[in-house]
Amino acid sequence: MCTENNQNKRAAVAGAFREELGHAMEPGAKVMSADKELRFCLELQRDRLARRNIRYKEELDPGKKPMRSASNNVRSWQDGHYETSWSVGYIKHKRTAERDGMKTFKRTEPSSICETVIDVRDGEDVSSDTYCCPNCGAVSTIKELQEGCSQCGTSFNMTELYPKVGNYFFVPDPAVSTDPIWKTAIRYGLLALPVTIPLFSPMIFFNSSAGGSLLNMKFTVPSVAMVIRYIIGMIIMSPLTGYFVWMLSLFFLSFAQLGKESPAALSVGGSRKRFAAKMSTISPVYTFETFSSKITTLFRTLVFSDNRESLPFNAVKDLGSDFDNVVDCTFRGWMSCKKIKTDGNKVYVTGNVYVDAVRDMGSKLKVKSEVYQITAGKRTDVPVLTNFSIAKIQCPSCGASFNSFKSKNCPYCGTECPPAEDDWVLYEVKNVGRQHLIKSIIIAVVVFGILIGSILTTYGSAINGLK
Repeated sequence: MCTENNQNKRAAVAGAFREELGHAMEPGAKVMSADKELRFCLELQRDRLARRNIRYKEELDPGKKPMRSASNNVRSWQDGHYETSWSVGYIKHKRTAERDGMKTFKRTEPSSICETVIDVRDGEDVSSDTYCCPNCGAVSTIKELQEGCSQCGTSFNMTELYPKVGNYFFVPDPAVSTDPIWKTAIRYGLLALPVTIPLFSPMIFFNSSAGGSLLNMKFTVPSVAMVIRYIIGMIIMSPLTGYFVWMLSLFFLSFAQLGKESPAALSVGGSRKRFAAKMSTISPVYTFETFSSKITTLFRTLVFSDNRESLPFNAVKDLGSDFDNVVDCTFRGWMSCKKIKTDGNKVYVTGNVYVDAVRDMGSKLKVKSEVYQITAGKRTDVPVLTNFSIAKIQCPSCGASFNSFKSKNCPYCGTECPPAEDDWVLYEVKNVGRQHLIKSIIIAVVVFGILIGSILTTYGSAINGLK
């Protein structure tokens, strides 16, 4: 069980990530609360937006007095080395994109933001320890060296300074309100007045005669004073009406969201147990949450990179140009585990990743839900090091220092430096959206048929019982 101090650190990291994510697309921004994979992914996305001259802004507004505050450590999982937990924040998620000659892209919706916070189970915090750069001799804290020496630019291969956010996704949540409930009720009530005032107006045109019988209703022309009193009364009662309108909208929006996510949920069902059962006998270092966090971030990095051949974790033979116009790729929170196989000292895992891709179509941006099947592999005979380590990265040919995590080729002489052998590599990525859609339709038809059959059977039994 994690200590209260560790929980507080993770909560602080999740809170810092929400703040930094809102500025991630600004020039020179660094999301230091994210791990190195996610940090690199966001940098590549920012660079692509800049090259396409798109001014993209993402706002995560928690509100001043929200109805629900952020929840940290919602669920947690432990493996041989890591402890992974979920943190959830409730926000108004607003995205805007602008470019000359393009229709303005705007999306605003109440959402839950879910962060996967990864921490080591054992180990001390060395982020404040000092280290002397072996190249220029400058003394810096370990935390300051994550992006290299600020004095000479020397890059380092170091153990990740946990806790860090490894992945995140947004869930449209109509129940989220960044305002107190009374403000929400008033807003919905006032918006509904153009409908509610005409709808209930017959109340002032028809009056019942003595005795109050509804059968003796008579038409009367109301006075101006009566009309004014009626309108004022409707305005006063509007918060109550607004509350019911809000609750009704929640029902329909939740139903629509359920319909959208059901196919993914049906496909993902059982993936966590399947992964745990198989991997526990092969390489028990990763839980499914840690694995899915890693793979989805690597996939998104692949999407945004314009030099995919140089990425150390990329072994996909041919990706074509399908990802070249993607300017945002949001993980939807679903990843399945379809197959796990071993081949010698390697394990290969195949699963589907569900994303919402925003593509630059020239005159506008287009949002589409997409599904990609990914096969990733990892060596099982390389142990995971639990002790902190840091070392200068140096090209074996020309001696230059560069970030070998971002590129396996030396930017100065072009020499290929072998990547680390203890991490996941992507071997295959293919779009399976159409196959998934057909399968989802078949599942929906079968479930609908079973439901209708059950209703007809119940109805038939009731009729026979009455006879």
